[in-house]
Amino acid sequence: MDNKNNNDPNRLITVAIHTFERAVELKNTLEEEGIEVVLHNVNLDEKVVSSGVRVRIRERDLPQALQIIESPEVTTSNKSCVLLPVDFGKYSIKSVRLGMEYARRTRGKVLLLHCYTNERHTMSLPFGSDRYDSPEDDVKAIKRTARQQMDEFVQVLFEMIAAGQLPKVKIETKVKEGIPEEQILHYAQKYDVSLIVMGTSGTNRRRQNLIGSVAGEVMDACKFPIFTVPIGMPDIGLADITRVAFFSNLIQQDMISLDRFARMFNMRGVEVTIIPVVDKKDRRLIDQSLQQLVQYCREHYPECTFKTKRIATKTFVDSFGQYAKEEGIQLIAVPNKKSSIFSRLFNPSIAHRVLFQTDTPMLVVPV
Repeated sequence: MDNKNNNDPNRLITVAIHTFERAVELKNTLEEEGIEVVLHNVNLDEKVVSSGVRVRIRERDLPQALQIIESPEVTTSNKSCVLLPVDFGKYSIKSVRLGMEYARRTRGKVLLLHCYTNERHTMSLPFGSDRYDSPEDDVKAIKRTARQQMDEFVQVLFEMIAAGQLPKVKIETKVKEGIPEEQILHYAQKYDVSLIVMGTSGTNRRRQNLIGSVAGEVMDACKFPIFTVPIGMPDIGLADITRVAFFSNLIQQDMISLDRFARMFNMRGVEVTIIPVVDKKDRRLIDQSLQQLVQYCREHYPECTFKTKRIATKTFVDSFGQYAKEEGIQLIAVPNKKSSIFSRLFNPSIAHRVLFQTDTPMLVVPV
């Protein structure tokens, strides 16, 4: 990682970056709980404040600090809403089932979001052409059909709940016209969701690329955790996931991602394989950083087992796919800082192959 004394539990790590006012407020909150806090990027003598103030704490205090930061007393937003974009295909049931299971765990609700597009608004035509112009009644019919599909889909869910096939949680629905990724990001922000669960395939081959690209766009732009559900994912529940591959940048923020992942899911009995995804060539430095991260994990999550695996960057896609198959990896966990880990370390073609050409679900945890 990026401190000189890698084995010092008292070393400072950044837990949040805020405006000065919010940083001071968070500092006061943490210090009331006995956690020492240092603000960086602030010159108190000259009263000069940078645009982003780093809230830094001791590494040993990280789990307690994150628990305080994300508690209902600190944040007033609704942290118990799961956003489920759906297109009513068979894969939708699979993603909805996982989303409803998570909502039940967190005693929350699910928001089903369906986005439809109107070709009248999206086609580019020469001036004077009215070939694709459609009456207003047709526009209303498109919306009415989408609403009817949502009602029928929800009715299926209610029947499955009554039959004990789905957990009983509160269901809210939204049917909106617009670009899917923009609507997903809008409602994720509006509801301050705890998780977005979305499939990576559609109902036919033509739509697979659309749905896949939507997931990729949302993943790169979103500040909320995202759980991707491939159409070929085995029919397992969250409680059945016991083997996880964690893609690590070998930076301090990875520890924050791990802590958030641990609070989202039951970690007891889980085997986590930490896989470095870095462009560094210094093997000694990579090994040192891996050792430090594993030591941190074993100290803070004794209920889990941790191991590491090195995979060459040039053959990453094929090699990881083979490894995941041999080891029975059931979930890929990826820390995501502003832009996708893949976008920063791989070329786009490899990024999409890793994400969309696997039957292994992926959890992207923003930092």
